[in-house]
Amino acid sequence: MGRQSSSPLWRTALLWLLPLGLLSGCSLGVMANRMFTGDPTTPSHFKAMTGTDLTKGKDKVVVICSTPTSVEADLSTLNLDILDGVSRRLKIHGVEIVSPDKVARWIDENGGVVPDPTAMANAFDADYVAWIDLNTFSIREEHSPKLLRGRTQGFVRVFRVEQLSDEKIALAAFNSEFTSTYPAHQPVSENGRSALLFQKEYIDRICDELAEKFYDHRPKTSM
Repeated sequence: MGRQSSSPLWRTALLWLLPLGLLSGCSLGVMANRMFTGDPTTPSHFKAMTGTDLTKGKDKVVVICSTPTSVEADLSTLNLDILDGVSRRLKIHGVEIVSPDKVARWIDENGGVVPDPTAMANAFDADYVAWIDLNTFSIREEHSPKLLRGRTQGFVRVFRVEQLSDEKIALAAFNSEFTSTYPAHQPVSENGRSALLFQKEYIDRICDELAEKFYDHRPKTSM
């Protein structure tokens, strides 16, 4: 007589969780669903708007970041920090990128100013140019210099690179305004956290939010 196969592990777990879910409402049912399907994700804004999934690694992307002179005077490395942070996150999620070190070196060798996207398209063998253009950046609450709250506004513009005769040209493919306020509800005191530490934390958060425009991600809890 043949040996009866055992039930799969997930069925056993479900049999245990189902009675508990009936006793305590739907929360355990949600937990069971997450065990088998994972946490829900928010679709990539870029993929939703263009139909292109950059995480498949078929398209090479060059990331650039520009900041206004008023911001550079207070934080000269902000554009490089954003460039490096966003590029690293994209690479981790499967996007093929041009090395941020190569991009930074090329910009430095060409006057230190981010040129137009067509110039970047011809300088690098890339299929897309992702331009992060920050208009404002601050970490101090207005009229309250001892309180810390990050605020940023700008645009994320992506250009598709096309070959035209002997030259590459960058054509607009995606445009999204970017605004960030952190913490959302109220500022924090500098007495409890140094401005330098808060600044680093906020830049990391901006890099997360910018990079997540290009890949599916779990929704964040606002703070």
